Amino acid sequence: MQFISLSEAPHLLPQVAHWYFDTWGRHVPGMSLDDEQIRLEVFLQQDELPLLLLAMQDQRLVAAAQLKFHERTERPERLHWLGGVYVCESQRGHGLAARLIEEVMTRGRGFGVRDVYLQTERDDGGLYRRLGWKPLEMQVHASGVPVRIMQRSVSATE
Repeated sequence: MQFISLSEAPHLLPQVAHWYFDTWGRHVPGMSLDDEQIRLEVFLQQDELPLLLLAMQDQRLVAAAQLKFHERTERPERLHWLGGVYVCESQRGHGLAARLIEEVMTRGRGFGVRDVYLQTERDDGGLYRRLGWKPLEMQVHASGVPVRIMQRSVSATE
């Protein structure tokens, strides 16, 4: 398994945009696939945040995850967010999401990130709780779906 940033493989942006739009974006009123692609262009810079990390197996894209700024704006002090964790169906159930998240957290530490937040539709936290994320509160996503906000220190990966 190889982990690379989207900036190292910009030709994969349309595939990631399709994954994200089909999974989440289509539920947001007014969101289009074109909007999703434009939104992801911020991840094309190198050597700085935000970061969109891709998992490649045999030169094939199999997963993606983001480390970004301000997923939710109502709490501006919550600066860094994990988001867009997606594993293609054929690779699910083999621990790839956990490996990808740990790689994102490790790279975040290299950028000076200390605390990372996320939102999940799983009220119990699912995979994230098993990886050491702590539940904070419930919010409502722009799609109207309730989400659990969670937090973890990047030092938890050491």
